[in-house]
Amino acid sequence: MPEPTAVATRTSSWQIYRRRMARKILSEFCHERFLRPIELAPGEYLVHSDDRRTEYRFRAEILALDSWNIDETSLRRISDGVPSEVDPVDLVADVSDALGIPREAVPEYLEELINTLSVGADRARSRPLAVGDLARADFQTIEATMTEGHPCIVANAGRLGFGTDDIARYAPENGARLPLIWVAVRRDHCDFAAMPGVDYPGLISTELDATTLTEFDEILTSRGLHADDYYYMPTHPWQWDAKVSRIHAIDLAEQRIVALGPAPDLYQPQQSIRTLFNTSHPTRNYVKLALSIVNMGFTRGMSADYMRTTPAINAWVRCQVAGDRYLESIGFTILYEVAAIGYRDATLTRLTRPGSEYRKLLSALWRESPAARVGPQEQLTTMAALLHIDHDGAPLVAAFIRRSGIAVRDWIDRYLRSYLHPIIYLLYRYELKFSPHGENLILVLDAGVPVRAFLKDIGEEVSFFGDPAAIPKSAQRAVGEAADDIRNLGVLSDVFDDFLRHLAAILHSSGLIPDDEFWKLVADSIIEFQHEHRELADRFERWDLFAPTFKAIHLNQLQLGNNRRMVNLGDSYATLVDQAHELTNPIAAYRPVPADRSAAVPQ
Repeated sequence: MPEPTAVATRTSSWQIYRRRMARKILSEFCHERFLRPIELAPGEYLVHSDDRRTEYRFRAEILALDSWNIDETSLRRISDGVPSEVDPVDLVADVSDALGIPREAVPEYLEELINTLSVGADRARSRPLAVGDLARADFQTIEATMTEGHPCIVANAGRLGFGTDDIARYAPENGARLPLIWVAVRRDHCDFAAMPGVDYPGLISTELDATTLTEFDEILTSRGLHADDYYYMPTHPWQWDAKVSRIHAIDLAEQRIVALGPAPDLYQPQQSIRTLFNTSHPTRNYVKLALSIVNMGFTRGMSADYMRTTPAINAWVRCQVAGDRYLESIGFTILYEVAAIGYRDATLTRLTRPGSEYRKLLSALWRESPAARVGPQEQLTTMAALLHIDHDGAPLVAAFIRRSGIAVRDWIDRYLRSYLHPIIYLLYRYELKFSPHGENLILVLDAGVPVRAFLKDIGEEVSFFGDPAAIPKSAQRAVGEAADDIRNLGVLSDVFDDFLRHLAAILHSSGLIPDDEFWKLVADSIIEFQHEHRELADRFERWDLFAPTFKAIHLNQLQLGNNRRMVNLGDSYATLVDQAHELTNPIAAYRPVPADRSAAVPQ
């Protein structure tokens, strides 16, 4: 039985995170215009339930980009005239019609919501670190301390399929370190692909020590099998138990798949839950594995179809940017996915279409690690950490700034140079759009100061907007479509709305810098970038970063529409856009006059 102090701590944590999540629900659903609050007085708002018997009252500032900066302490719920506790589950139930959730889908969405709430609330009080300590912590300690998930998506840690024990073993916020289960898979049933300079023998000899390789060879030999007929690949322990060992039982019986057991290295789950970091040998590759749970709008399997082409896409991207003097000068680095193996079940492949979850059960992907690319005085952190708020309500970004010892505006300028500038450059110079949200960027800090960044998750996220003839057939999956009038969304939506909007609100609420001044710094930084890259002037004009407005992309709306495949990855970028919702561009007022691109001049 839990000790009384432990029960009290858990109750306190649940109260903290219930209010935080309720605040986020109101903020993001107002931002996406599901909810239309009534202004009762300046800064005082009211939201009614669907049946109008319950009302939510709160104070808020509406910042740039329709960012609802709600005072969490002001939240009140009044039902039939009686005050009651603010609870995120009740809140979603109260407004589910306004959110457009089909009645039959509400319970599963609530399950994802409650699971997400548990990420922060269920951890023992002794586990989370105060931001002052976290600002000096190592890469994987920071990774395991994050609790907020994707800043836009409310139900961002649903993990449908995991049980309680699975959460303890495999969820990133628990920081557990685990061995992977290795299997041998018949080569004639697999797709193996690698970037130039990487082959299977070289890959596997760097990922497994000689003793383990010998032991695996001996397992095959003892069964009368030849190691040269097989690839060795890791599987996620949950995937092995819940999916592979059952659905591929015939393949195991007929030795198309052979269980080899765990290898010695231990791995830590990352914020992108199916990606694991090698804590035994940090310079070895990350491993990304099929994991057939529902999480943040997708079932997280990985198909052999994608494995066959992912290294080719990475190789093509590398060829485009290799030797780029600007990217090298700022230290910006792409972490490439160097090799992949995908297993094909002949019967399931014959009976299903591409995209079926039954084609996504057994795959592995190896991605470069940043660990060998930093100096001894440098610190790695997921960029998601800039939005982290600890249990006491203190923001980690403020602790980084304090540690840096430099002025807030100088810190923001260094950060924008490390992150925003290369993302703009890749889009405007190479027509490459990525998904540069918090957990897809790794920042390098030197005594709290941002100095450069790593970009990851290339093969699944990159879109090439240029001439399809310029990309080889093996990488055609990366070809995207975006008209001139929405190409700027690769920055205005994917960076401004999806990430900087949230960072600006934290900095504003913390008294570090007012929201409007933050966006003035962003404008100044972009003007400086454009001044340094005059060769791209025609594209800056065509894909205007200072456009007065831009179309919104509503991520929660996409998830509510289909929580297992919120986006069809084969669709064009334009299909994500809400044509009816225009956001006012917070930097439009600072458009530079044509005669002088070196200074921001408010209009």
